[in-house]
Amino acid sequence: MMPARPAVFLDRDGTLIEDKGFLGDPNGVELLPTVVDALKLLAAHGFATVVISNQSGIARGLLDDVQVRSVNAEIVRRLAADGLGIDGWYWCPHYQDGCDCRKPEPALLHQAVREHGLTLDRAAMIGDRGSDVELGQRAGIAGIAVPGPMPYVGPEPDLRANTLLEAAEWIVRRGR
Repeated sequence: MMPARPAVFLDRDGTLIEDKGFLGDPNGVELLPTVVDALKLLAAHGFATVVISNQSGIARGLLDDVQVRSVNAEIVRRLAADGLGIDGWYWCPHYQDGCDCRKPEPALLHQAVREHGLTLDRAAMIGDRGSDVELGQRAGIAGIAVPGPMPYVGPEPDLRANTLLEAAEWIVRRGR
């Protein structure tokens, strides 16, 4: 049996791609600077990468599940051009607080751990919002904030990184 892989959980909008509100058109996908280098570094050190995203635009009627999947597929296509992949994609389609899959609730993170045979040893959650950092902290892993389009409001992160690459370098250094 293979040992469980450590995981880095990533927000999508504002962390991997430019946050354009409720993005339903794959032509609007713009990878953020350093994303490719960060994912290459994490892959080289054996980390699985899993996206966990709140997609409340579905419940609000602004986009549908097919559009979310098409945007995710475009991200996959762009990363594949650099020899990269994402191990899992999870999103909450709800708008109301109180559902167990909406960040900062950890249900989707725990589902990913089970479904992909991951470990939370050396794991981290990276995102641009307080709900991302809080999700990491609720799951007992590092919560890392990267700059997004909105001012950060939330619990004090374990790290405030200027870029996704800076966050990845910190995760790799800390895991040694």
